Amino acid sequence: MSNQNETSNSDQGKKSGMGWPVGIIIGYLIFIGATLGFVFFTFTVPVNLEKVDYYESTLQYQDQIDRVSRTMALAEQVRFELSDDRANLNIHFPGEHAVNGISGRIHLFRPSDFRLDREVEIATDSLGWQTIPVKGMQHGHWIMKVRWDAGGEEYYWQKELSL
Repeated sequence: MSNQNETSNSDQGKKSGMGWPVGIIIGYLIFIGATLGFVFFTFTVPVNLEKVDYYESTLQYQDQIDRVSRTMALAEQVRFELSDDRANLNIHFPGEHAVNGISGRIHLFRPSDFRLDREVEIATDSLGWQTIPVKGMQHGHWIMKVRWDAGGEEYYWQKELSL
């Protein structure tokens, strides 16, 4: 009889002793599944870079520094104002540039969502003013980036604004 009790006790010991390896394997499988799920999730989240070719554009940074330096050295600076009804953005370029003609682009950059960005060709009046309609644009934080050419020189001006 004691032989039978020893056998049943050893069978119970084997059954209860098999739980921890299975637990470890299940733990590893859950960890691997969670890691793979997280990796999959990170690849599906959209990344809003300032520009699509962000890394390539950083290589031309010295040209940008030169543009900003020329802009800061101007006797008359670029300025802007929102119309009283906040429907138009009025930008004034230096008078000397307006007389000789300006070409370039105005980029209204939305940091929180690049899909809302707008680009406008520069087309000033004879006094150097350009009006951009902003009615209907999403309210919030915007960055206005203006890059123009006047007299064979390139200039750059940037300002934050809240619509």
